[in-house]
Amino acid sequence: MSSESLKFIVENLNSPPFDCNTSLIAFDTWPPNVLLQQLSDVISWITQTANIDISKETPDETALRILYNLKILRFKPPSDIEQLDEWRAGLVEGAKKSVYPVLLYLFSNVDMLKQRAYLAKYLIQDEIPSSLMDNEVAQLRNELAQYMERFKEVHANVLDVQQDTMLIEDIKADLKSMESEKEGLTRKIERTFKKIQNLPSLERQMAAADQLSLHKERLEQMDIQRSEQRDGVIHAEKRVQRLKDQLKELREAAEDIDPSGLIDQLKDEIATNSYLYETKLAKEIEQKRQVVSELVNATNITATSDFDINALQAEVDEKTNSIMALEQERDKGEEQVNENFSIFRHQAANVERRKNALAQKLQDARKELSGLEQHVEQKKQVLRSTSGADVMSAHQFKAYVIKVRDKKVVYKKKKAQIEEILTEREVLLRTIDLLAKKFEGLKEKIESMDGKVVDPEDAPLPARPRTAAPTSSDVEELKTLVVGLMQTLDKRSDQLAPLKKVHAEQEEALNELTEHVRNKQNDYERRRAQMEESYEEQKQLVEEMQQEETATNEAIQSLENQIAEVQSQLSTIEGEDANGGVARLKAQIEETQRQIDQLNQRTGGSTDLAIARNRMAMWRGLLTMFETKLAIASDKVKQL
Repeated sequence: MSSESLKFIVENLNSPPFDCNTSLIAFDTWPPNVLLQQLSDVISWITQTANIDISKETPDETALRILYNLKILRFKPPSDIEQLDEWRAGLVEGAKKSVYPVLLYLFSNVDMLKQRAYLAKYLIQDEIPSSLMDNEVAQLRNELAQYMERFKEVHANVLDVQQDTMLIEDIKADLKSMESEKEGLTRKIERTFKKIQNLPSLERQMAAADQLSLHKERLEQMDIQRSEQRDGVIHAEKRVQRLKDQLKELREAAEDIDPSGLIDQLKDEIATNSYLYETKLAKEIEQKRQVVSELVNATNITATSDFDINALQAEVDEKTNSIMALEQERDKGEEQVNENFSIFRHQAANVERRKNALAQKLQDARKELSGLEQHVEQKKQVLRSTSGADVMSAHQFKAYVIKVRDKKVVYKKKKAQIEEILTEREVLLRTIDLLAKKFEGLKEKIESMDGKVVDPEDAPLPARPRTAAPTSSDVEELKTLVVGLMQTLDKRSDQLAPLKKVHAEQEEALNELTEHVRNKQNDYERRRAQMEESYEEQKQLVEEMQQEETATNEAIQSLENQIAEVQSQLSTIEGEDANGGVARLKAQIEETQRQIDQLNQRTGGSTDLAIARNRMAMWRGLLTMFETKLAIASDKVKQL
């Protein structure tokens, strides 16, 4: 439920006679038993009964009482069976989902529900078990129903009297207001009469006023006639346009007409009408004549007695027996005839029956069509008499549909354009917000750097001086005043000439300074870009040198470890030198060198020399590259 509905419920609960003095939050925290008790009190207030404490009732009794009262007050529960069961269970338990809609319905229709409860008190009969039903009880129920009808009539009369009373009060209030207005108008007329009483030309002015009123009335009538004539012209133009459209449609239809098709259609219609006129209608006329003659004979016959009736009954029986005998003879005769004739006879009878049925349907359809045409013609006449327009034809409707489709396409295009503009507007608003935030950030940054932000100020617009009217109307004085003003204007122009020259010089100097500042600013931007670029390069170079330093430190640590290992090996070798280890190692080294030389002689030393030469060239190139980088870095540092 919406917050507005809850607020409406809380306002009614806080008002007399409940005076709960609660709020939305407190009302939402009410326990189920308190909520159910409040619902019971509201229903008792509407039905004008005493409040009942639900703690002294069983849940079933409370639920039955509330549901019975809601039925009287015509509260509409959920229509779905599952939702209805859930709503009833929630009403027994005092759930918010079930109680809140009931409270909203009760507070929204208080006056109507009070009247409904009042009527239900006297117009609802109590259920009596069938075991107790007897003649006296039935008679009492009938009397009660009569009293209820009388109560309805009396109540309706009371409502009429109340409405008449309210109407009389409104009329009295209107009369009082009219009397007060009459008094005010009378006083105004008296004051006006006193003002114009002493005028010498009063009669002439009154006659002129009468003529003016007559002319105004005549003008109003002429305006009415003009509007009527304008409407008539518009209706005539519409009628002419409509007739032109009809003529155009008829010409287009005449161009597409096929004479042979029309002739075939006319032949079919002539054959149908001939059959209806010569066969069906003739038979119907003959049958109607027979019925009329029988009715005439029946009216001319004298009063019949029982003897006449018995004679007629005997004659009918005799005729029936003769008919049956004739049918038997016919059947015997047909047995001797070829069966094909009977089949053809049945087929012809079926065709005749179908023809008669179709003819009857055609007659009914023609009657219905004529009735519809008359109804449509009446509607057209009513439409012409009221608005001057006519019913739209098929061609006009097609043209109207085409126009609507075109307008729909244009509408979609315009709508797409509007959506694009709205999207662009949102983007621009977001851009403005971002620029404002960025400006605030720059402002804070400038202030943190001990800078000052200069806010632009709107220059005050000079007020336009008011031109004073001349005090004199003499021509000579005005000429003297104009001559003085012209002389003053010439003096001011002479004084303004050097100021204009100085202003032009200062404006030229300002333009030069502005150009100089713009050049300096461009130079500053260029140097700043160069500094940023060199800073990035120096930063990258420092990072590379730091990486090289790290690699060098790692290499130094590795070499120190190798030196320590070699020293340990050297000490080991020196310790073993006493045993002739050095001589032995030298011999091994010489032997190994000799083997290497032999291998080089076999494989050729050109490959090893080429590899060594390439390695030397690579190391020299790397050394040259590092020296160049160091020289460039030192030059840039010197320039800074």
